Amino acid sequence: MGTIASSLSRRDAAVKPIPRRDRGTTEEYEVMFFEEERLGPAALEARGDRFMSIGRHRRGWSPDISRLFEEAATSYVLAEKWRKAAQAFSEQARYDLQFGDEGELSAASALLRCAKCYNQIEEKEAGEIAATKHALEKAIALFVKKNNLHLAATSCVDLAEFYTEHQQLHNALYSYEQAADYYGANRRGNRHCRFKANLLRFTLANQEMLHVKGLVHIKDYKRRSGIYIKSSDPDWRARVRSLFDSTSIVQPWM
Repeated sequence: MGTIASSLSRRDAAVKPIPRRDRGTTEEYEVMFFEEERLGPAALEARGDRFMSIGRHRRGWSPDISRLFEEAATSYVLAEKWRKAAQAFSEQARYDLQFGDEGELSAASALLRCAKCYNQIEEKEAGEIAATKHALEKAIALFVKKNNLHLAATSCVDLAEFYTEHQQLHNALYSYEQAADYYGANRRGNRHCRFKANLLRFTLANQEMLHVKGLVHIKDYKRRSGIYIKSSDPDWRARVRSLFDSTSIVQPWM
């Protein structure tokens, strides 16, 4: 079976097709295995296009159809086609939400991944910025409804970073506090979010003093270039794995 780790390590090598395992295990998210020939970015993008076309023409509800959109998105991620990846995850979420409670957790995960893909676009259009915010807000609501508070917290942190980037500091503060509440007994996550919230609270209360002292103003905040995932990075595989592992609806400890 091709896991996220084994699939990424075989990106540049030929492997034989391996049968998949059904969802619902600790390896719930299965990255597509690669065919015997080597797949470069163009082939990965074409594969994603093929999965999208098949998924759009299927009818009814089936985990297999949802997985087609998921695998299309994965192909686009590996090809660094972030807009297409975001759109594919968005379509997966819309598909899953048609069928009520059964598909809501999968939809929430897809929405969180959609937002993370939009965040990889360095020059976003206005519609993409709005779509990022909407995806995170919807993901949070669904994760809370399904009582997956860890991923609700993860989504809140992403939303707080979104608000910070767009200079909406009161909203960012509220999102960090929400995240801390959802993390609950997770000390590391809770403390990190409380620290971020307190830092924003201090900044909001002392903006004039900070400006006078010549300290970096919060309005100068920009996303660091280091957060963008590039295949040329030495830790590329680890960062792609993290994108999927951190948004999986089945976590390693579950």
